[in-house]
Amino acid sequence: MKSIILLISLTVSFNIFAADYQQEINKFFELYKKDKIDEAVDSIYSTNEYVSAIPDQIKNVKTQLNALKGMVGQVHHIGQLDTFLVGESFVYVTYLVTYDRQPVRYEFQFFKVKDGWRIYSFSFDDDLSEIQSQARKAAWSAKK
Repeated sequence: MKSIILLISLTVSFNIFAADYQQEINKFFELYKKDKIDEAVDSIYSTNEYVSAIPDQIKNVKTQLNALKGMVGQVHHIGQLDTFLVGESFVYVTYLVTYDRQPVRYEFQFFKVKDGWRIYSFSFDDDLSEIQSQARKAAWSAKK
C-alpha cells in the first residue's frame, strides 16, 4: 500500500514539474504567434538566470527569429512532435511549425532543478532529415 501511495505521489509531482516546462513552451509560442518575438525569447530564457551571462547569444537568437518570418512567411500550424525524457531530470521537446513557405523544427531542452525546470537549450532549423528518416522507418515497418 505504501509503495502505491509513493508511486502515485511521484507521478503527480512529475506531472506538476512537467507542466512547468510545457507552460514555458506554450507561453513562448503564444508570444511568438503575436509577433512578440523578442518577448518570446526572453520568456523562454527567463527560466535560467544564468543566461544573462551570454547576452550576445540571446541577441543573435532574437535577430535570427525575427529574420525567419521574412523568409518563411506566416505561421500556419504549431505541433508538438515528440517529448523525450532522459531519466527524471532532462527533457527534450520537439515541435514542427509550418509557415507559408516551409516547415521549421523547434527544439527545447530543459533540465530539472529543485524548484522546477530550467531551459538548457533552445534551437530552430529547417533540417527535417531526421524527421523524414523516422517517417520512412515507420512507413517501412507498417509495410511488413
